[in-house]
Amino acid sequence: MKRLLSWIMLLMLIAIIAGYVFIKPMLYIYTGFTAKTACSCHFIQNRNIEDIKEHELEPASFINTAIDGMVTKASFLGISRQAIFHPKLGCTLLSEKTVEDLKNRKANNIRSAQSKGVLPSDTNRYADLQKVIDAAFEEPFADKAVNTRAVIVIKDSLIVAEKYAEGYDANVPQMGWSMTKSITNALIGILVKEGKLDIHQPAAIKDWHTSDDDPRKNITLDHLLRMSTGLEFEEEYDKASTVNQMLWTKADAGKVAYSQPLAHPIDSVWNYSSGTTNIISHIIRNQFDDYQDYLSFPYNALFDKIGMTNVFFETDANGTHVGSSLMYATPRDWARFGLLYLNDGVWNGERILPEGWVDYSKTPTPTVKPYDFYGAHWWLNAKQEPKGDSGFARHWPSVPTDAYYASGFEGQTVMVIPSLDMVIVRLGQTLDRGAWDIGEFAANVIDAI
Repeated sequence: MKRLLSWIMLLMLIAIIAGYVFIKPMLYIYTGFTAKTACSCHFIQNRNIEDIKEHELEPASFINTAIDGMVTKASFLGISRQAIFHPKLGCTLLSEKTVEDLKNRKANNIRSAQSKGVLPSDTNRYADLQKVIDAAFEEPFADKAVNTRAVIVIKDSLIVAEKYAEGYDANVPQMGWSMTKSITNALIGILVKEGKLDIHQPAAIKDWHTSDDDPRKNITLDHLLRMSTGLEFEEEYDKASTVNQMLWTKADAGKVAYSQPLAHPIDSVWNYSSGTTNIISHIIRNQFDDYQDYLSFPYNALFDKIGMTNVFFETDANGTHVGSSLMYATPRDWARFGLLYLNDGVWNGERILPEGWVDYSKTPTPTVKPYDFYGAHWWLNAKQEPKGDSGFARHWPSVPTDAYYASGFEGQTVMVIPSLDMVIVRLGQTLDRGAWDIGEFAANVIDAI
């Protein structure tokens, strides 16, 4: 009997060890996500840790989280991760780095933006619109939280509706998540305008050009912007996937992505990949010999130009902007970005983006035909071919076909509708996709106007 109990205990111990080894990668990801998210929400949004745990960190509430000076710590079962705050750079997860490595970072010539004038408003122009906006902040489901935090509607260059959830206002930067990809599109456009990049030439990734036998040497910036590289990349967030490893465990996000092999021939398959954008971020950084010039580039060339005065474009531990996912900006800043594209890349008479860049960005990517839902780091609502008895396959049939939009996790949206001279911004934290439909909301806004 004793021998049997010993064997049972041994098997239980083996099972526990095996289980820990199996889940350890996910715990490392969860603690990294927790440290970075808590850091940004606390220091950038001035929120207390209890509120952050209740909302952003609810799925990982079992992780111990604490603030120590400018460092946020998250730990569980012996795994401890840290993120550090910089007043100009926001928060950085210390993947493969230490506090000592990053605590003395410099960020010269950043945040020089001055107000380019208040966006004019007339929130009484459309009598029925306020009801639509109010409905966006309601919680109609008992088991699904909408959590809208900000809405701005711009029509004919006027703010015609604007509302914030309790605890938020026009001065609180909010996370864009993958809307940051469209910011990266703009930065490439600016470098194209300056003659530093040609999107149709092979992308300048050194590792792809060390051998004539490496087919990746034929990948262009156009392929990268259109997510048609053919590179292997797993965009799954509920396991230890490539994207989770890249964002929450590695110091160099771009390297994780450009080190992947081809899974398909180049320009044959569309595959949404945050790694693709971080390859682009790597390319952008390599255009600058001086690191401080690189850090200040998005601010001097884009944000300052259009009056985005409260932006935190966060970096990985290696110091490269995480162009796929990590940018905070106020709702009005995001609205200004939408207006830049609505106005064909021109701001107050100054051309910021090269002529034709906006048209290029919203041209459907060939590898996603016939549904035409993606351009070059912008999502589309383009007219599409019929799809059986269900009519058109267009995502939002009640929204004009020329609408295009920046989109991020949890329902972040900057929608541009040229035919209506309209920009719609919605920011929030909707974990359940079934609780929020930006297309339905946009259609209701259009009907009210």
